Amino acid sequence: MTAATNSCSTGPMIRTLVISLVLLLSALSPGRAEMTDWVEVQGGAVRLISSDVLQDGHYLAGLEFLMERGWHTYWRYPGEAGIPPQISVTGSENLKALEILYPAPERYDDGFSQSIVYHDGIVLPFRVEPQSPDQEARLEIEVFFGICKDICVPGEAILALDFDPRASEDTLSARLIRRDLDAVPHSGAHDTLKVSSVSSDGSGNIVIETSVAGGSDADLFAAAPEGSFIGLPQLKDKSGDKAVWHLSKKGLARTDDDDQLRLVLTSGGEAIEHLEAIPADWISKKP
Repeated sequence: MTAATNSCSTGPMIRTLVISLVLLLSALSPGRAEMTDWVEVQGGAVRLISSDVLQDGHYLAGLEFLMERGWHTYWRYPGEAGIPPQISVTGSENLKALEILYPAPERYDDGFSQSIVYHDGIVLPFRVEPQSPDQEARLEIEVFFGICKDICVPGEAILALDFDPRASEDTLSARLIRRDLDAVPHSGAHDTLKVSSVSSDGSGNIVIETSVAGGSDADLFAAAPEGSFIGLPQLKDKSGDKAVWHLSKKGLARTDDDDQLRLVLTSGGEAIEHLEAIPADWISKKP
């Protein structure tokens, strides 16, 4: 992906120095159960953090990305270009389930394509559920992701944390995780946000009607089942609190395990998620 080059300034240098200092201090600090060391890649770094407190049968953890100025990484679906985070459990002890959550993203247009991204820094919150809550647990993951500015660079890391039900809370990690946990879209309608209807216009587009009360900054994102290669919804009409979006059905796919179109509507710092079943006749028949 190609992006516009930032003008020369001391800002990027300062940002680079700050990240380098953080990484150095992390490397020199004694190891802590609540966070791994940073794994540095060109343009940023990644680590695994945890509040290390068992609540409601699970631990809160998170995959934290820290990026230099002008760099970005991607949402669960990247849009027209990019590499989404691919997270897999490679080793574990006493692990029943891992739920990965995605805070609301932003739209990025580099003049050639539109992507769905995160800038600066983001934590993808995890809910880690142990098989036996009264015993220690271990989570080991492998993550592969893309980070881009003028060029796109693939990054990868293997990260592991131990969880102890007797441990006290790491307040710093807890604040970072809960900050971005609050930005995870709510299911269903909100007081000012609603996906009113989802239909087909008969000419290759999905028509999404929304209510965005006072939402001059409203945006809509879409993710489809594995194997899909769809673009971003485009705003076609806005009148008062009503906004209508079109999303091309080209590249839409379904799987045996997933037939849901995931829509995330954002405005005014709020976000909701709407799931819509994909009818079979929305899928292009292959010759």
